[in-house]
Amino acid sequence: MQAGICGQCQQQPPSFDDIAAPLFYETPVDKMLCALKYRQQLSFARTAAGVIVDTVLARGQKKPDFLCAVPMTRRALRRRGLNQSAFIARLASRTLGIPVNISLLKKVRNTDQQSALSAKKRRSNLIGVFTCKRRLEGQHIALIDDILTTGATANEVSKVLKLAGAARVDLWVCARTGEPPKRNHRCTK
Repeated sequence: MQAGICGQCQQQPPSFDDIAAPLFYETPVDKMLCALKYRQQLSFARTAAGVIVDTVLARGQKKPDFLCAVPMTRRALRRRGLNQSAFIARLASRTLGIPVNISLLKKVRNTDQQSALSAKKRRSNLIGVFTCKRRLEGQHIALIDDILTTGATANEVSKVLKLAGAARVDLWVCARTGEPPKRNHRCTK
C-alpha cells in the first residue's frame, strides 16, 4: 500500500486529485448538515465552511485558481430552496480570498436522489448529467460539496472539469461517510 493513499483509492483512483474532508458524517455533524440542506439553517453553512477553510489553511498548499460548487437542477433548487454547496463555497471564497464561480457547472437533467441509491446505481445515475460552460486550460479548481459518500458525484464533476481542461481538481467537503481513518491519514491520489 502506498503511503497516504487508502486502499479504496488505490483500487479505484478518483478523478479528483486531492481531498479535504475534515469531519466524519456522524452525530452531531450529520444533524447539522441535514438542517442546512433540508431546513435552510444557514448558520450551519458558516460552520461547514469554517472547518473546510481551517483544514485547507493548515495544509499550506497552493491556493486553487477558483472555487466552484456541485450544481443542482433548477427543479431541485426550487424544491430545496438553496444549494448548500454553493452557499458553503461563497463563504469559503470570502474567507480565503479565492474567487468562486457558481455558474461554471450545470446539472443538465434531473436524477434520482443519490442518498436513496446503492454505490453502483449512484455512479450510473450521474453519467452525462454535468456540463462545464467554458474551457479551463491548465487551471486548478477546488470543488466544494457538503458530504462525500461514495464519491460518485465528485468523480463525475471532476471528470467534466478535467475534460474542460482543468489541470487539477481538489475536492473540499465538510464531512465524509465511513470509518474514521487512522490518525494522520490523508487520502490523496
